Amino acid sequence: MAGEGQGLMAEGALALASSRAESLAEASLEALMEQYVVGSASAFDEIYRRTSGRVFGYLLRLTRHRERAEDLLQITYAKVHRARESYLLGAPLMPWVFAIARRSFLDERRSARSRNEDLSRDGQLPEPTQAPPEHLPTDTVAALEHAMNRLPENYREAIELTKVSGLSIAEAAEVLGTSQTAVKLRVHRGYLQLRKALAEFSREAP
Repeated sequence: MAGEGQGLMAEGALALASSRAESLAEASLEALMEQYVVGSASAFDEIYRRTSGRVFGYLLRLTRHRERAEDLLQITYAKVHRARESYLLGAPLMPWVFAIARRSFLDERRSARSRNEDLSRDGQLPEPTQAPPEHLPTDTVAALEHAMNRLPENYREAIELTKVSGLSIAEAAEVLGTSQTAVKLRVHRGYLQLRKALAEFSREAP
């Protein structure tokens, strides 16, 4: 009887765990964040599972360097953990996380620039290194990537957040700290430049 009782208890525990896992999988990101704020580690695991791919893709496009993006991803979620109590319960989660990721990237870039501007031994700033020669694209996909990389940063960010990362105009405006009108304008102007660059590529392609 004791063995049967233990077996029933084990089955019950498994059923409860399965039920909780299903509940987490069905919960919205905002509901998961509410659970995480009050101490649910499993809620954070589910948030990370659902969001880290998108955040990593965003950081990879910002840095264009996989190892830096991986480091910044870990920094971003460490900051999410530390700042969890400042999250406004019920507010859309992804813009909040993307904003933290963007600030992490900007902080890292400022730090790198500061290190690169150390004075040389004679008290002068070192000469900037010459950029390597540009490799021209050979197909339409490469031409689009090339054109995206040459956009002004504010245009490129607006397009990446709305058209690549899937945020709404309002959410992108929250991440960038600007107005929805400004985001729409940046996306529009960025598209015009992309179309012009692709048209030039089509004319010049063999």
